[in-house]
Amino acid sequence: MVSYEGINNARPSKWKTASGEWHSLAGYALAAAKDLRDYGVKPLAENWTDEVGRAAAGKFEKLANQFEVAYDILLAVNMVADGMTTAIETAHSTMREAQQLADQYGLTIGVDGTITGPPVRNRTEAEELGPYRSQVQDLIDQAVEQVTTADKLAAAEFTKLANQTGLTDPDKALNELQTHASHVQMEMLAADIPVDQDPTTVRQWWGGLTAQQRKDMMLAEPVLIANLNGIPEDVRTDLRGNGKYDRVKLVQYALDNWDKGDPTDFGNNCTNFVSNALHAAGMKEKTSFWEGTTDDDSWMIGNPSGIDWVDKKLAYSDNWTAAENNQNFMLRHGGQEVSRADVKPGDILYYEQAGPNDSIEKGTTHHAAIVTAVMPDGEIKYTQHTDSYQNVSLEGRINATEKHEGAQNIRIVRPNPDWY
Repeated sequence: MVSYEGINNARPSKWKTASGEWHSLAGYALAAAKDLRDYGVKPLAENWTDEVGRAAAGKFEKLANQFEVAYDILLAVNMVADGMTTAIETAHSTMREAQQLADQYGLTIGVDGTITGPPVRNRTEAEELGPYRSQVQDLIDQAVEQVTTADKLAAAEFTKLANQTGLTDPDKALNELQTHASHVQMEMLAADIPVDQDPTTVRQWWGGLTAQQRKDMMLAEPVLIANLNGIPEDVRTDLRGNGKYDRVKLVQYALDNWDKGDPTDFGNNCTNFVSNALHAAGMKEKTSFWEGTTDDDSWMIGNPSGIDWVDKKLAYSDNWTAAENNQNFMLRHGGQEVSRADVKPGDILYYEQAGPNDSIEKGTTHHAAIVTAVMPDGEIKYTQHTDSYQNVSLEGRINATEKHEGAQNIRIVRPNPDWY
């Protein structure tokens, strides 16, 4: 277990610097992979088509794959280092709050975290001091526990990543190493939150955080924060939204159902998943009395028969199931397109084709996903169906998407239904 003294002596600024350096290295690796393909593999494939040319192109492609793997591993290290930065910074805030409480109550915290108080003259004074000592101790315990958890998770993940430096399969690096590191980072953040503590400790913990740390927690762990007993009501209200639907429930639905089947299988269920999540969060359907699901301005489920091939044609409006229709419908009916700097959990990501693709026309929106977390450094985590992923990195995966499908324009939309 990490000691109280060890946390006091920890320097989150060093972790932050290291995280930034790993991120920069990841960028260099990705740029090298792209350069090898653009200026090595591609020209050889187009201009040197004999056996020697193919062999040379194969060598360049192998090197490009190795650099792409390096990118995923380095970005994974960056995520974990960023998680350690946050864990230490929030622990320091919690320990400062503990020290302020101790000063207020006339208690002393030793360098090892031991709490001592003024001499008591009788049992009554001892009993009166007890609750104050407990409040301080609970905050210290929270700080020690969160950094201990983060330290164990980071150590295990760094060891795992260090043992994978010989990997040459980019898909494995992306889908196993980078994705796992993203989940570990989320575990580290969750451990920073006093989920099992009493409301008094929660209020003191929250009050001890800086304004920026509170904002970071709301963006990174909206479900945990909104359901934490002791969090101010205005914070819950802000997280849940304007009352048209519950943004926390939207995120919760996505996190709970990312690997579960949809009621109707469209083959590509990305937008169906988004609509189901919005509906589960309280967004009311926009129905059409005369035309039902065939109305091009409806967002609704009709009367599913339970037979997929029938329901795909008749039971759902196009605005419910098709990415471009869904995007345009939300923007037409009160939704707002937001920048990455303003993104929040519960916003919807839409992938618009920006580069050449034989099967997707340029300018067509062809995919949708749900923003489920935003990290302190601005990294966006999203959750989706087809393929099914939970809390994966937009930055970490966009390269693979563009490698296979061409350049993408990511549009972020915040729905705000105007039909009720």
